[in-house]
Amino acid sequence: MKRASEFAMVRAKGSSEAGRFVVINLAALPADQAGRHSRFGIITTKRIGHAVIRNLLRRRMREILRAHGDPLASGYSVVVVMRNRAAFADYRQLEADFCKVLSRHLNKQPAC
Repeated sequence: MKRASEFAMVRAKGSSEAGRFVVINLAALPADQAGRHSRFGIITTKRIGHAVIRNLLRRRMREILRAHGDPLASGYSVVVVMRNRAAFADYRQLEADFCKVLSRHLNKQPAC
């Protein structure tokens, strides 16, 4: 996702689940697009830190989505909002928090 209107639609119409470091907003794609690949967006605000830190967090989150995003592979619009505390977390902590929030969101056992 690239447009602000797409992010706003997912955040307004979708469901949200918060963790210690990330907030996941999830909305199902419309019925005519249900079989398509999911769309992802990552939000890192300036409150998190300088550009170097924000870019590092985005790179880490993209890798976590590649590794553990299989339940979200098709049919969803997903927005991941990085919280301020994420700037002080390492990769393993982000990964564990993402898996925990995702399993809560999808009402499943942890897949990670």
